[in-house]
Amino acid sequence: MTDRSADPLPPDRCPGLLRPHLAADGALVRVRAPGGRLPDHGLRRLSAAAARFADGDLHLTSRGNIQIRGVFVDECGGVPERLVTAVADAGFLPSASHERVRNVVASPLSGITGGLADVRPLVAELDAAVCSEPGLADLPGRFLFAIDDGRGDVTGLRCDLSATALDAERMRIGIGGLSGPVVPITGAVRALVDAAVRFVEVRETLWHVRQLPGEGRELGGVAPLPRLAPYRMPYGVLDGAVSVLVPLGIITPAMASVLPDRGVIVTPWRGLVLPPDVDVDALADAGFEPAENSPWSRVSACTGAPRCSLARSDTREAARRTVAEPSSSRHVHIVGCERACGAPPFPHTLVVARSPM
Repeated sequence: MTDRSADPLPPDRCPGLLRPHLAADGALVRVRAPGGRLPDHGLRRLSAAAARFADGDLHLTSRGNIQIRGVFVDECGGVPERLVTAVADAGFLPSASHERVRNVVASPLSGITGGLADVRPLVAELDAAVCSEPGLADLPGRFLFAIDDGRGDVTGLRCDLSATALDAERMRIGIGGLSGPVVPITGAVRALVDAAVRFVEVRETLWHVRQLPGEGRELGGVAPLPRLAPYRMPYGVLDGAVSVLVPLGIITPAMASVLPDRGVIVTPWRGLVLPPDVDVDALADAGFEPAENSPWSRVSACTGAPRCSLARSDTREAARRTVAEPSSSRHVHIVGCERACGAPPFPHTLVVARSPM
């Protein structure tokens, strides 16, 4: 194994619920929602907890997880125990030891419309398998699993390990950017867990499979995975669901109040998939974007100032100005510094907003 001690990576400070990140606006906690699938009443309960202990909003991530910002911390930098209890009671903390490594993206429309296989059962199976493997608590907080139903939506999100349906019975295991074995769909979770265990054994301080000297060949990767066209999430009334965009990924208490208690799925594109019987007009009035051609589908931003101490501008305001202008077909991501947090994994124009607040 190559000695990387002379060039170590920064420590893994990826936040969770029990290990917050201290930002300019208070603590930030990240709540994992494997496959974007939320427990019944889960989002409403998280919204209530955010209103009580933080800035009141829920912030969606590009991995289908949920962040709570502006959390009031104690003198030791810890989050209130009542917040932890509220999140756990809402069904988001099945394992304290593995909470930061439950990073799973999955095709949000699987089993609803399209796709080659219904991968919804695999999400729960993989989450349980990861949490039951003690060694996987040592995975980096940035490590990402993907379960793709064959439409090619989440395989392209630069995941570390993936399982992509080839038909209703077989899946191809992806290992970083390399193709691994083809396995029965019933064996996909075992293959993913075994590869993850092997990564923990060989990774030293590395965060991702692609960073290994063999780029994943150590875990069974062979040839490069097929290149896929960028996926575009559909919005509006679909066959069996309603898909809405959440502008800037921010769900306010008023927006949360109009959402159903069951069947809410967070997408990796900062949107929601909802049951087909929701009131689309009420969603739009609350601030969701159900229109396929919404300008918000082409604009995103990091959190910006004053919430981030590194940002030099209010990126949210810059994003609102951009949306109000004539739009181009290319996605624009607005950031407050060169770190470019939250940049999408597809072609886009990066704008560093430097003007003061």
